[in-house]
Amino acid sequence: MPHFRHRSTLPLIIVSLFFVIGALLFAYRTLPKRTTLPTGSNLSVIGVKLDQYRASVDLHKLQAAGVSFVYLRATQGKSYFDDDYERYRSQIQGTNLAFGSVLYFSDESSVRAQYKYFNKKTAKNTGSLPILLEAAPGSDSNKLTFWNHMGQLAKLFLKDGKSVMVQGNIKYKKYFPAATKFMSTASQAPDKLQYSFWRYTNKGHVKNVKAMEYDVEMYAYNGTMGQYKQLYGDLTQ
Repeated sequence: MPHFRHRSTLPLIIVSLFFVIGALLFAYRTLPKRTTLPTGSNLSVIGVKLDQYRASVDLHKLQAAGVSFVYLRATQGKSYFDDDYERYRSQIQGTNLAFGSVLYFSDESSVRAQYKYFNKKTAKNTGSLPILLEAAPGSDSNKLTFWNHMGQLAKLFLKDGKSVMVQGNIKYKKYFPAATKFMSTASQAPDKLQYSFWRYTNKGHVKNVKAMEYDVEMYAYNGTMGQYKQLYGDLTQ
């Protein structure tokens, strides 16, 4: 039967195990009290995405937790409209949160059809943040025609006087009008000269806010507080 040569070895192992277990329990209990923040960056203006899959989020608690802006999922293609878009948009008016609207672009529908559907459903009240264009689930975003068509959509919104942002790599910039902004999804803080916003995680959580405990898409403004305030309004007080 194996035995320990030093009497202190077994107690040290037991103490270490208790320490590890205690640390894990502490982390588990304090997780809901902390908001996921960007790493490797001093960015402090953060936002989240909301949709019908996160119903009944208290926007005042979201604001109290340090969130400054919200992106609302609006349409996908030419036939899908998020059930909670209008409700959240209405509730935001009673807060200091800025908001923007998300269009999930699908190459299965024409550019013009998606543009018209988005305008119809949002009544062109899309918020102070840029309209965010994302690739719809299942889209083949490896095709250059996909980005070319999304660029055509961006051009239509820009002609309306709207600000537009694409969630995608800056390498596709040539397919978009010069005024188009970009949002990075990289794991590290992006270049401030190339990206206006950063989706720093899609596995985040917001402290003490029900329905925001896990898998939250979280964003950071890729500039200073002063720049954000000038462009999009007051920060959360």
